[in-house]
Amino acid sequence: MAPVELDDETLNAYRREHPLQQVLPIFQKLLVQPAAQAGLLVAIGDAQGRLLWVDGDRQVLRQAENSSFRPGATWSEQAIGTSAPGLALATGCGAQVHQDEHFAYSAHQFSCSAAPIRNPHTGVLLGVVDLTGDEKAVATHSLPLIQAAISAAEAELKVLPAVSGLPQLITLGTFRPQLGGAVARECLSLRHAEILTLLSWDMASTGRGYGAQELAELVYGESGHQVAMRAEMVRLRKQLRSSLAAAGVDVASKPYRLTSAIDHDAVAVLTALTAGDRTAALDLYGGSLLPASEAPGILTIRHHLAAALRESLLADGSAEELFRYLQLPEAIEDEEAAYTALRVMPTESPLRAALVARMQD
Repeated sequence: MAPVELDDETLNAYRREHPLQQVLPIFQKLLVQPAAQAGLLVAIGDAQGRLLWVDGDRQVLRQAENSSFRPGATWSEQAIGTSAPGLALATGCGAQVHQDEHFAYSAHQFSCSAAPIRNPHTGVLLGVVDLTGDEKAVATHSLPLIQAAISAAEAELKVLPAVSGLPQLITLGTFRPQLGGAVARECLSLRHAEILTLLSWDMASTGRGYGAQELAELVYGESGHQVAMRAEMVRLRKQLRSSLAAAGVDVASKPYRLTSAIDHDAVAVLTALTAGDRTAALDLYGGSLLPASEAPGILTIRHHLAAALRESLLADGSAEELFRYLQLPEAIEDEEAAYTALRVMPTESPLRAALVARMQD
């Protein structure tokens, strides 16, 4: 039987804050209603395979509950073996599993099709959408039906604030860096925020991690601080392991590296810029990275991110995007960006007068 890891209170709080909550009406219209009419169920789970919502035919719902196919239960490969939700999450692709192909005997009465859903801003896995029931659940049209609903949901998420369902590290434009998930959020010390930023940036780029001396030099600016770094890491691990906000985030050693992904606002901005989505990058960019930090590693990332945003906007930004950029504190005296905005801005644009007045101040 699939383990039930979320009690009702935790589940309800988690569902309220999960990004897929925002697109439930789309799944209800495009998938749940047709599934119920066909005697099937639709399950929506998170990136760890925990089912958050299960809806559809009433009779099949009761049967599924007896097999622990219900909200709060975990249907990952690690927890329950082969199933369509677990397979889709493990492979990142659509999957179909017929009744007796399930590893768990309790699931042999059902067939299922499932596909992953991702954050359209970052590509990060948000969860899985599953269709379960009799052989109609694995019919030829079942997987395309799921994928069409997912495409509609991802299109809706595209115009919403970028969120992923992962613990979020907030470091841009704030003197109070935070780490938080769906259930809780807490402030970090500047030192802990610096370490997590460096580890998160490394995971998104090389993924090789850092030795104690290398990380100490990036944080303290000189060699000889390995002992201080190890002590700081002990404190950081203690905080992460005792925090509901961290939601499973930990730091491995030799080399130092994150054990699981986090949704880091700085990384998300760079990902959006790489994809050519300047609007999303501006939505996410709240200002300079950890503005109170003087750590050499943070200064390098801060300058790189600010330069990448500016260069992308100067090269291809629209008038509206450039105007938004010019509202940032770091761009107040950026004359090149201001003249570029005026050059691409329509003569009749209401933004033009405001920009000209600003340049004359």
